[in-house]
Amino acid sequence: MKIVIIGNGILGLTTAYKLLRKDPTLTISLIGPYDNKGCASLAAAAMFNSFAEIDTSTLGNEIELQKFLFNKLSTPHWPQFIKQLEEESGLTIESGYGTYIINNHVTDSLEDDNFDAIINALDTYNEHYELIKPSQIPKYKPSVNGRAARAMFVTNEGWVNPVSLINGLKLILEKSGRVNLINGYCKLLHKSNHSIEYALMENGDKITGDAYVLSPGATFSKILSASNLELNTPKIFYGVGCSLLLKTGANTLDNCVRTPNRGLACGVYSAPQNATHTLVGASNFIAVVPEENARATSVYTLLKSAMEQINTDYYRAELVKVNVGWRPTSADTLPLLGTTSIPNLVVATGTKRDGLHCSPVISDYMSDLVLGNNTEHDFSLFKAEREIVKIYTREEAINISVRHSINAAYQHDFVPSKNRMVEDLEKHYRNDLIELHDKVGAIDWGIPPEMIQMYRYGHIA
Repeated sequence: MKIVIIGNGILGLTTAYKLLRKDPTLTISLIGPYDNKGCASLAAAAMFNSFAEIDTSTLGNEIELQKFLFNKLSTPHWPQFIKQLEEESGLTIESGYGTYIINNHVTDSLEDDNFDAIINALDTYNEHYELIKPSQIPKYKPSVNGRAARAMFVTNEGWVNPVSLINGLKLILEKSGRVNLINGYCKLLHKSNHSIEYALMENGDKITGDAYVLSPGATFSKILSASNLELNTPKIFYGVGCSLLLKTGANTLDNCVRTPNRGLACGVYSAPQNATHTLVGASNFIAVVPEENARATSVYTLLKSAMEQINTDYYRAELVKVNVGWRPTSADTLPLLGTTSIPNLVVATGTKRDGLHCSPVISDYMSDLVLGNNTEHDFSLFKAEREIVKIYTREEAINISVRHSINAAYQHDFVPSKNRMVEDLEKHYRNDLIELHDKVGAIDWGIPPEMIQMYRYGHIA
């Protein structure tokens, strides 16, 4: 059996790896640029965070709850998975466990509420954590105005260096002798007699196989549109984000240090990458086309946040690299996973910032689908061909968007005048969102906060 995998990011690599473990006789063609341009995972910390990503609406919303439980499945797999990859590759894959979550007062009360929501979720699911004094966090040295009032240590959530992880996977696949790593981009998939016949490369080469895995990250919709396959899938957008690799020397963290979610993103975080380097992240905005370089405002905000909220000694750290990644974000913000109406095509994308963390479970699921095995989990909520899932009621979505918009403003140096400016801004945002919901016909459902601009400018019908 010959498998063609389009996409050499974390999902493509781990799916190829799982396929070979289940059937060593397979031949696999893995398509993607050798430089991994735009790869979301290589711009990530990358953190094994499920509980740390909880916010006020997670446990009370049925769809968000299911997504959280899906995300949570992968956490216990990572220690053994990393050990296995190190043994097979012969490489060291830097990683660690234990995440410090800080609650400072740089933004508004949304952060306090999300911190409380994390504690509630940890208690609900009997997950081990400790409430600690912020001064107990090793190498945490914020500015006076950026210091935390509360902190916790979540034992089982951690981090991995994505560069060494991906290098290890590539080396294992190359050593297998069963995987052909093809440098370049897939232009389209050609269908004949109801099945995919070949993948057409941008250079004109045709890559044939018996089964195809389409996991190209944020370029999914571009390939699908060129292929004219008439699959009813939510559109995938580019969640453009950047992170900063700093040479921090003696100030390198021992564990992840992060805030709760803030302003439509995952807040401010710093995570060790090795003994001398720390990754600071991450920015995010949704776009219909990729951006190859980081925006100046993103770099400025990350540096300022790291120096003021994590460690003031980062002012003398060396800026080694600015990473840019394109997080594949679906129109309803849920993953696209599973089979399609084309018998020999399966899909894995739309994982936003959860792709690396969830890759052990997703790759196991995808490899079983390709081989025709029974699957351990039911991921029908995330089926690839579907109408857009309505996650929120109209009232929920508007309330969340208003709170996050105000919160995001504080992250970008917003200092309101001493009058009713904040209340007036809230009214402005609320009225604007009511008008937008009316315009697009969102009467009994709500627009996901991340997708406001995509609806506003007609990128989602």
